[in-house]
Formats: sequence, C-alpha cells, structure tokens
Amino acid sequence: MSSHHSVCLLGFSDFERRALALQFRLAAGRSPSYQLVASIEDARFLVVDGDAKSAVQRALDAGRLAHSVFVGLGAAPKGGLARLRRPIDALSLLRELDAAVIQLQGPAAVALAAASPSVPPAPPATSRPAPLVPPRRPASAPASATAPSAPAPDVTPPPARAQQRFLDSQLSELADLFPDRAPTDPAVTAPPASKAAPARCDALLVDDSEIALKFLELKLGELGLRSRGVTDSDAALAQLAQHDFHYVFLDVELGPASKLDGLALCRHIKRRSKRPPVIAMVSAHATQTDRVRGSLAGCDAYLGKPLQPNDLLAVVGMRRAR
Repeated sequence: MSSHHSVCLLGFSDFERRALALQFRLAAGRSPSYQLVASIEDARFLVVDGDAKSAVQRALDAGRLAHSVFVGLGAAPKGGLARLRRPIDALSLLRELDAAVIQLQGPAAVALAAASPSVPPAPPATSRPAPLVPPRRPASAPASATAPSAPAPDVTPPPARAQQRFLDSQLSELADLFPDRAPTDPAVTAPPASKAAPARCDALLVDDSEIALKFLELKLGELGLRSRGVTDSDAALAQLAQHDFHYVFLDVELGPASKLDGLALCRHIKRRSKRPPVIAMVSAHATQTDRVRGSLAGCDAYLGKPLQPNDLLAVVGMRRAR
C-alpha cells in the first residue's frame, strides 16, 4: 500500500506556500509522505487557507470538506478534517494529515506500512522554483526491504496505541532535519550562483556557539530564508559592510573573543545603518529586565532560548509589515 499522498494548497501567500513546500520536501523520507500537486482533482487531501473566502468556497464547491485541513483564525466549515490556527506550524499540519491517513486506511494498514518502510518515489519534475534549502536525503531502505515481506502479525494493536506509536515515530523522523547531507536530486537543488552576482542571503546570525548557529540556520531555512553565521562582532561588522541583510539575529553574550557583546553590536548597527535590518536579540536570559535592556539597545524583538517557531515567524513578519 502506497504511503505517498498528494496534497493541494488552496489560498495562502507566496511566503506561506514556499514554507509549506519546503517542509514537505524536508520530510520526504518519512512514511507517510506528502507531495504537492496543482489541482484539486489530483489531490487526496486539501490544505485550505481558512481566512481566504475564495479558497474555502473552492473546497465547498468541490465537495472535498471531508478531505480538507483548514488553517486560519476564523471558524472552519463543519465537516472538515481539522482546523489549525495561524501562524502555520508545519509539524502540526503533518500530524493532522497523518491522522487523516490513519482514519481512512485504518490502524492495521498504518501499522503494516510502518513495519515495512519504503522510500517514496521521487516527485515529478515541475516548473516550480527550487527550494532555498537542500532537502533532507531520504533514509536508505534496509537490506531486508528487498526480500519478500513477512506476513502481517495476527494480533492488531488497539487503534489508539497504533496511532500513538506511529505519531511518535514521525516525531523522531522530523527531529533530525539538520542540512548535513548532500542533496541527491538535482531537480530540487538550488542552481549555483552566478559569478557576477553573489548568492542572496537574508539573515545574519551572530552567536559564539556553532551548534546554536546551525540550529537557527535550519529553522530559518524552513521559513525560506538563507542565513550566514559568524561567531564574533568583528566578523559580523565585516559581513554587514558587504551585504544588505534583511534580518540580524544576535546572541547577547558573544564570549571573550568578541570585542562587542550583542547589545553593543545592536546599538552600533542601528546608529550606522541608513535602513537598519530587523534585529532580534537571542538569549537564554529573557527576564523583563533583560528585555528592557534589549529594547534600550534598539532591538526589534527579544527571543528567549530555546527558540519557538512562532517567535521566529513573528520576527520574519516584521519586515513584511514595514
């Protein structure tokens, strides 16, 4: 039984579509997996912008409410699969789609699919632009996958237990999304930058921890942003002199190797830039006093660690609102 399901997006901004498409590609190695298609007729599931009346009406006219997940701030039509609130949480969306697969196929079929993993087929070539971050390489199938599959066990776990075990495995699949594997499909790899024009870079990340830089780069990549990371204030100022970044994420404490801490660096950027970028301070210390210090330094947002996806989405939305 195939674990590859087609999904059509109705409504949504270009930014949201790009972020969702990227998340589906990053999760291509999981089971079940989802592939975006252009038409309602070709889709098994619909993800509908619940705040766009025209998108909701299209789902109604197609008679597809029972296969639709609505995303928005308002109430969704009765009969839909689920309703998620904005900002969009891609992991919650995947879990709602997984629950729909379980409901339609039955827990026994899902347990069998989870016991016999398979690599989903590569998505067909389309004219859509390549994602901004290389997709995760699907996990290789074990050697036993090529042998005749063993018969399904006679004892079927209770539905609730099967569903919980399946969703737990999905979370572990999605937990390892660091872009440390080379892309394997040239059709979905961003083309090399021209020698005459350097690659676009949206965000500058400044943190003395390489692990923190990797994590933040990944999370911003899921939102469709390219990032560049440095570990001290001198390197940050050098990058700012060469590139016009839209966002700067600064750790407050940059360590003894940095001449300026994050607060001083924020003040410097705000004073010297004709059109300063959106600056977000990032720190494990996020008391009210810490936030006031960040505000006095001129930051646009103050984010506590560990970072929350909704907080990053709010910062990204600040530039769009300007």
